[in-house]
Amino acid sequence: MDIDQERLRSLKGLKWSKYGPEVIPAWVADMDFLPCSEVISAIQEMVDLGDFGYRYHDIDQLIPVWCDWIESSHGWRPPSDECQVFTSSMHALEAVMVLHSEPGDGVVLFSPIYMPFRTAIEQAGRRVVDVELQGPDWKFNPETFKAALDSTTRVVLFCQPHNPTGHVYTQEELTVFAEIVVEYDLVVISDEIWADLVFDGNRHLPLSPSHEGLLERTVTIGSASKAFNLAGARSCVAHIGSPATRSELQKYPDHYFGLPSSFGSAATVAAWTQGKPWLRRVKEQIEHNRNYVHSRIDEHSSGLTMHLPEATYLAWLDFSETNLSDNPSKQLLHKAKIALEPGDKFGKQCGSFARLNFATSIDIVETIIERILGTVNR
Repeated sequence: MDIDQERLRSLKGLKWSKYGPEVIPAWVADMDFLPCSEVISAIQEMVDLGDFGYRYHDIDQLIPVWCDWIESSHGWRPPSDECQVFTSSMHALEAVMVLHSEPGDGVVLFSPIYMPFRTAIEQAGRRVVDVELQGPDWKFNPETFKAALDSTTRVVLFCQPHNPTGHVYTQEELTVFAEIVVEYDLVVISDEIWADLVFDGNRHLPLSPSHEGLLERTVTIGSASKAFNLAGARSCVAHIGSPATRSELQKYPDHYFGLPSSFGSAATVAAWTQGKPWLRRVKEQIEHNRNYVHSRIDEHSSGLTMHLPEATYLAWLDFSETNLSDNPSKQLLHKAKIALEPGDKFGKQCGSFARLNFATSIDIVETIIERILGTVNR
């Protein structure tokens, strides 16, 4: 897919505006591809009509359209009467976490993990129960999970496919996970916004229906934000499988949890109803990029390693055996003019890691890898 670098440099989004023109940004999880044309048309129609008033047309479609999308893409249809809209995936996660815990209660996360998870727990006055995943494959370890739990642990924040490692949990992993969750009577918040970016040979399994014990204790979060690069749309749908959670949510006034905007809803509905051809092309490009990045790193005897991600457009790079083992992202920004996401933001044990976003043109990816490998080998 062609990319206009002049357009990228003119964007006001965080990815391309934070650093100067000499730096190639590959950090925050935004793609560089032009948005789906049907998404652009949906927003443009609103602009052309000046349709900026009380417009609930697309907001009202979010739940049924998401249920259709999940069924056609992943083989599970969430009951629409058990779903609720939120303004973002983190909005849904934080609301449910707070409703199911008290200050001081334990909330589990599996690190390395998307950094706002940890921040959400800490800012809510809950206790972080950090279950560390182990490389190189980053699979779920039931013994480590069980050892971290106690009588005050209430909630598990689950990210699948996993950010930043790109791991896709198997049915075997999910079954063992479910048995422990049921044994300890935990509520699970499953962030599945990366579900549509799974590579061939792997399959995303929605958590809730993967085990009967999870159906009534799981909240599943869905959004078009990652698959369609719509983070700014601020639109999210969640299936509230837990009756207790639905009951708690119903105690609050209608507007307490807000609504997505009409613009974000129009973009999201267009993506979920008309965007599959665009998404297919994007997945082909990012899978090609993933394979290139992995092969170039693998063929170099530099000490740099990368486990092949099964999903997402993120490479979790291990610099621990290189000359950049100490804060590699900082060194690469200074020496190679490449901006990566620092590993220690995802977990205190990850200081020698960095996350690379390869959702861009192959030309840009090639330049990024050449600069990285050139700096590693100095």
